[in-house]
Amino acid sequence: MAFQISGIIQHIGNTESIPYQDKVFKKRELVLDCSYRNQFTGQIERANYPKFEFTGNHVDDLNDFNMGDIVTVSFSLNGSRSEKDGQVRYFTNVQGYKIEKYQSRYNQQQGGNQTAQAANGNQPTPTQGACQSAQQAAMESARNAAAPAAPNFPPAVDENGNPIQGNNDDLPF
Repeated sequence: MAFQISGIIQHIGNTESIPYQDKVFKKRELVLDCSYRNQFTGQIERANYPKFEFTGNHVDDLNDFNMGDIVTVSFSLNGSRSEKDGQVRYFTNVQGYKIEKYQSRYNQQQGGNQTAQAANGNQPTPTQGACQSAQQAAMESARNAAAPAAPNFPPAVDENGNPIQGNNDDLPF
């Protein structure tokens, strides 16, 4: 089963070459910042820094990205069991197999790119499962947008339905 998550690149490791039988096994680590942030203050409410392992031909996929880029990583969970000295241990590996620049579903449907939408102050909400760091950027954009106009309510009236002139409505506020 495949999963996806979006976040900000925090670390891209160097390629490691590990001899295995008569071949060389290559792997490289990637760490994302997918922390949950308060939408009003931007403060981290729950830290989340998943580490992914890219192997084989997918190692070179990380060459096109830099720290600070907002990306979406497709990954799978692989588990293994080990028994040594009567002790059974289980291991889980988070195996990344695809990485791409972050785009929301709205952005993909419109055929545009996120940068153009952000310039228009029209940044979409991230898709389900996307990192709240990307959501924070959308909230920041919304905060900087102009406030909507106040609703146009009808004037206050007296008991006969006549408009009240001035501030004689007997309301305490």
